[in-house]
Amino acid sequence: MPIRVRSRLLTGSREDAADLRRGGGHARTAGLAAAALVPVLALTAACGGGGGDKAKKDPGPVRASGAVSTAKLTSALLTSKDVPHVQVLPAGSKTQLLGPATTVDKADCQPVADQWSSQPKHPRQVYTGAMVTDTADKDKKAKEISLSVIASYTPGTAKTVLDELATALKTCHGFKATRNGAVTSYTVQQVPSPAGRAPLGDQEVSYTIADSARGAAGVVLVTVVRSGDATAAYETVRADHTAATLREAIPLKQAEKLKAAATGN
Repeated sequence: MPIRVRSRLLTGSREDAADLRRGGGHARTAGLAAAALVPVLALTAACGGGGGDKAKKDPGPVRASGAVSTAKLTSALLTSKDVPHVQVLPAGSKTQLLGPATTVDKADCQPVADQWSSQPKHPRQVYTGAMVTDTADKDKKAKEISLSVIASYTPGTAKTVLDELATALKTCHGFKATRNGAVTSYTVQQVPSPAGRAPLGDQEVSYTIADSARGAAGVVLVTVVRSGDATAAYETVRADHTAATLREAIPLKQAEKLKAAATGN
């Protein structure tokens, strides 16, 4: 069952999320119960969709030579059958995945903001995504919930995106973001890869981004993995708002499917 536009999940308004928590119409929709666990994130451009007509428009994919086709990328999206104890709810609209254009007060932080913007410096040629819920832990409070976006780029661009993001995290520790006229302050902290762990893909970057005004509920783990000329980005929170982790099996399987889509296997 696709994510419905009206619920907007991680990318939506505070009113939508509040309705989910109150048990309103959105919360009662089958397949969307997990969304009620997701905090009202105002952390990245993905969360600044707002409610105007401009925000509701679906930014269609840009077609370019060398990019994985829409059909192949869509078929490469992780499903609930790919990884044990993982539930995947595909997005019904691109407006649920990425937010509007975002400007920052510190130029070195722009690559961080661009990760969840529909109008980044390096455009995605095709993209899609889903809400991914990891239920491996029997404790319901320990559920890890991710907004995932997989994207295809023209040859060489995905590497540039990851290179610039990695460079940005060396100096970007906080910034003010402006989207749709609203200004929000964030703190950023790079998360190093565990020692001795096998790579998740050809290249990976991980960090936390936080809205200090929201306390523990305002901290999100962001993981971006490159597989050839495609990327998979995850914005992860934990149901009890403690530090989130992304189980390795999830990005590893997604990277495998992206590789297969690129090679036609």
